[in-house]
Amino acid sequence: MITTINSLSKRFYFYQKLRFPVIVLSLSLLPAILSSGTIVTANPPLFQVAGVLISSILYLLHIRVIDEYRDFSHDNIHHNLRPIQTGHISIKELQIIDIYAMVIFLAIAIFAGSYSFLVGVFMLIYSYLASKDFFIGEKLRQHFFIYNGINIIQMFLLQFFAYTIFVGSISFTTLLVLHYIFTCIGSIIIEFVRKLKIPGTDGTGKDTYTWYLGFNNAVIVYLFFVLLNTVFFYQIMIIITGQNTLWLFFSVVLFCISLLFALVHLIKKGTKTEQLMQLSFLIVYAIFNLVIYFVKLY
Repeated sequence: MITTINSLSKRFYFYQKLRFPVIVLSLSLLPAILSSGTIVTANPPLFQVAGVLISSILYLLHIRVIDEYRDFSHDNIHHNLRPIQTGHISIKELQIIDIYAMVIFLAIAIFAGSYSFLVGVFMLIYSYLASKDFFIGEKLRQHFFIYNGINIIQMFLLQFFAYTIFVGSISFTTLLVLHYIFTCIGSIIIEFVRKLKIPGTDGTGKDTYTWYLGFNNAVIVYLFFVLLNTVFFYQIMIIITGQNTLWLFFSVVLFCISLLFALVHLIKKGTKTEQLMQLSFLIVYAIFNLVIYFVKLY
């Protein structure tokens, strides 16, 4: 039994390095979690922050496992070097891990309160329907943007779930609505930039935004969402502090950082510039969230 667990742990460790980097995801999620906590409560305690972080990672793992199962045949053809396709771990083993993950997820939701539990159950129901392509099947998958839009709703639900862990019943203030839209746009950007590939490296599976929009147009769409995200950050800071000029300058500077790396990537079209463009947004988005957290807290 212990040998089996150790063997599965090693295989999952290899899998997560390539397909679900837990440490990177945790560091990416933490700033948004902190800002979410201060938006709905004065000073979110550490145990609530930990609860949101752990439950978020577990739910994202759940979504990843669903994707692996749903896309198995597609990945066998178009992504045959992924861990499942190379035999490093099986879908059945991932599903076993997922069951334990969802038990912990629901336990956290129950501990947080009845409202969190109801939202958590709804999230699992939605993810089940998404795993079945809402029983529409291939017809849904043929519409790339609709298909991705329906699936990213799971990220919007996760953000709402985070609020409920911090505060239970939610009061929909202007600040909360702005912050919710801000974080949802952030989720869209992270999903979008992940599938914004260099021409020639976007694969044969027709599963990237570059494939459908073209590289230049995809970068323009990315920058539009980054600008929109920046505008919402600016509006949030005006409400929190009442100051205008300072946060306008700050917002413009951070947007220009993302713009610079996007333009460099637009010109160079290299693997390193792609990684730098992705990293630049993650850093800018983290700064936005940490600024909201510290300014609101102090």
